[in-house]
Amino acid sequence: MSLRPFLVFGLLASAATTVRAQVDATSIATDKVRDLTAQLRVVDSEMNSEALKELGGAFATSYRIPRYDVWYKFPGKARFEGKAGILSGTLIYNGNFKKYQVGFIRKKKDVTGKPGEKQGLMDLGIFSKDWLADYVPSFLKKDGPNLVFKLSQRNSDSDSYEIVTVDPKTHITVKRLSYGGDGTLRKDLRYVKPQAVAPGIWVPTRVELFAPSGKKAGAQVLESVAVNKGVAESRFAL
Repeated sequence: MSLRPFLVFGLLASAATTVRAQVDATSIATDKVRDLTAQLRVVDSEMNSEALKELGGAFATSYRIPRYDVWYKFPGKARFEGKAGILSGTLIYNGNFKKYQVGFIRKKKDVTGKPGEKQGLMDLGIFSKDWLADYVPSFLKKDGPNLVFKLSQRNSDSDSYEIVTVDPKTHITVKRLSYGGDGTLRKDLRYVKPQAVAPGIWVPTRVELFAPSGKKAGAQVLESVAVNKGVAESRFAL
């Protein structure tokens, strides 16, 4: 039997592996969103208190705030303002620092080496280039037309990581799985119903949150989105 077919298949497999290794996350990530304003509103009818308890922590608590006003500016600046009852809160990220104010309590924190404590455009489901400044992307596979990457934290002693599924045409992170250092799934986010808000810029208009058990914990809708209209630096003052 000729060895030629086996050699051909071997070469094809090698070529496929090479192509797979060459998928570059930075070429998929976008920097077209220079600034953004929006409102993020919780869908009350889809809240699941038991599933939120399963998630626990500050992230689950954030879904109990009915609405957030959001500001973003490239690179790495974000501001979230929310109100629950008579209590209001503000959270600001600027580079390696974050500041939060709840009522009369104010605190500023250096989060260098702790990218897991940051928030930004990625939390709205947009696969942004500035997010990759804190994460090492490794291509895993194709999922239909989408691409799947593992994001490991840069310059950090944390072994936590994320598996993200990205639509290369819209730059939307359609699925985001967050894992602890022990490999345990912590949360599952889906970013759906994308809309074009400017030429070449898409945003998901709905975020769905699932607990590790697979139970749906809640949903948010993204409204009143405006991009590249100009956001003052003072919004991100620390």
